[in-house]
Amino acid sequence: MSNWAGDITIGLGWVYYDGPVGHTEFHQHYAAQICFPVASPLQIETRGQILNAEDVLVIGSNISHRLSAPSQTAKILYIDPSLVREGYEKLGAGGVGSLSLSSAQERALEQALAAGPASRTTEFGFELTQLIWPANSDHAALPSIDPRIVRSLEDIDAADDLNITLDRAARAAGLSTGRFRHLFSAQIGMPLKSYLLWRKLQLAIQSLAKDSSLTRAAHIAGFADSAHLSRTFKRTFGLSPNELNRKANVTTRKSAL
Repeated sequence: MSNWAGDITIGLGWVYYDGPVGHTEFHQHYAAQICFPVASPLQIETRGQILNAEDVLVIGSNISHRLSAPSQTAKILYIDPSLVREGYEKLGAGGVGSLSLSSAQERALEQALAAGPASRTTEFGFELTQLIWPANSDHAALPSIDPRIVRSLEDIDAADDLNITLDRAARAAGLSTGRFRHLFSAQIGMPLKSYLLWRKLQLAIQSLAKDSSLTRAAHIAGFADSAHLSRTFKRTFGLSPNELNRKANVTTRKSAL
């Protein structure tokens, strides 16, 4: 699986991958996964079915799946489901669904996906979701997140070390730890610990793509050691961190919430 050597663009709340892919083991992650159609459709296997991403295919948060017969290339967006809440909730009970787009949407999406890494803005992930869920994924809707939680997310984004305690996150929000724990989970869809783990994995990807050693990547991302990073990476993405080709091109796009 050394062929994961595509372009990876990391934004605040989203990660976009464009390039060759390999088989993965069953895995699940907090992010909603949106697979865009390519010339040779990507094949996704869940625990109950095999799906071909001939149209836009959305896999919900924490749905176990794997790439069972991958195409040579793929275009995949991983996005925080809380940021596309209304559109995402229409997936149905199974948490997986194909989207039918209008001709105008398909043309706009094809143009957006043709953009190279240098052309992807801080809003690129949201722009893609706006094209498939035009009425529901407007990034301007983010103020619906409680402003106290927004303050905490901004503090996390600005931190040099993602080993942030519950007490610190609650102080940034101006809340007691008990109230913050409940409100954060309700607003973001996962506990603070799980959210920080997702952010750490993003940092690890950036470090590994720069040809860092596994030990250094673990240190930079705030994992206890390389073994901890490897276990978490494989559980989340279905492949070990060593299987991410070091020639992957990683670009970070940061924006304020």
